[in-house]
Amino acid sequence: MNIVSIFIQTLVGGIGIGSLYALVALGYSMIYRSMGLVNFAHGSIYMIGTYFGIIWYRGMVMGLQVPYPIAFVMGILLTAILGLILERIFRPLAHLDLMLMLLGTIGLGYVLDNLAVIIWGAEGFAVNSPLPNEPIVIGGVALLPQMLLLITVSALLMVGLNVFLAKSKMGKAMRAAAQDRETASAMGIPVNTTNALVFAIGAGLAAAAGILAAPIVYVNPAMSAAVGLKGFAAFILGGAGSIPGAIVGGLVFGVLEAISAGFISSAYTKGIAFVVMIVVLMIKPAGIVGEVTVDKV
Repeated sequence: MNIVSIFIQTLVGGIGIGSLYALVALGYSMIYRSMGLVNFAHGSIYMIGTYFGIIWYRGMVMGLQVPYPIAFVMGILLTAILGLILERIFRPLAHLDLMLMLLGTIGLGYVLDNLAVIIWGAEGFAVNSPLPNEPIVIGGVALLPQMLLLITVSALLMVGLNVFLAKSKMGKAMRAAAQDRETASAMGIPVNTTNALVFAIGAGLAAAAGILAAPIVYVNPAMSAAVGLKGFAAFILGGAGSIPGAIVGGLVFGVLEAISAGFISSAYTKGIAFVVMIVVLMIKPAGIVGEVTVDKV
């Protein structure tokens, strides 16, 4: 394999893992824009959402095993319902100062992590891919079918989200409510309802990321911390509160990680990606695509 093939394969792998980070970062960004809330429990929601889908695929609920696509949809819907419940819990936090807000979300994240350990155990498990494990070789570049599925479905979800926000009546209401809550409320837009929907969508996207990545990573309750942190880093790198920024930040962070692992050392992967992120923020504090102020959904 020549250097060009290695670079392309590394790049595709980076886009794949970056797609995961981008879907998680979208949840951070949407909730921040709509409620002004920095939700540090979002990594735990990602982990719970992964379990919500995979338990059906692996037949862990009364031995009832369902095909992967159905488990994927069930996991997203169950996690979206969890998001609606969590929004009611988090709603009072949005009116508190930043420190109390952070403590509240971090605390609830720990609660979710411990619930996962109690329900599913701390050991975790590997998940068989619903697609063939043999890589697809194109021009000397070997690509895992599951990674291609992750990239493709993630891209469709991101496009669908942007179309929903831009074209649908509810999407426009969500943007209006996030832009100016008081004016939107005076015009009859149910702000609390739009916030709840934002929370549900963010949770559903995190679940989609986890279920798509489950056959590639190892599913366990501890997975919440690493992806939650990297999703948050992507949210900051792209620009806090920016929907396009969350996507760009996630992809850039994933590609940085993959290039670091492929051409330097996997031991420095996390460090190098975070160093680059800090340098970018020192040069452009608002992030790659971000806005200087919160301009909500």
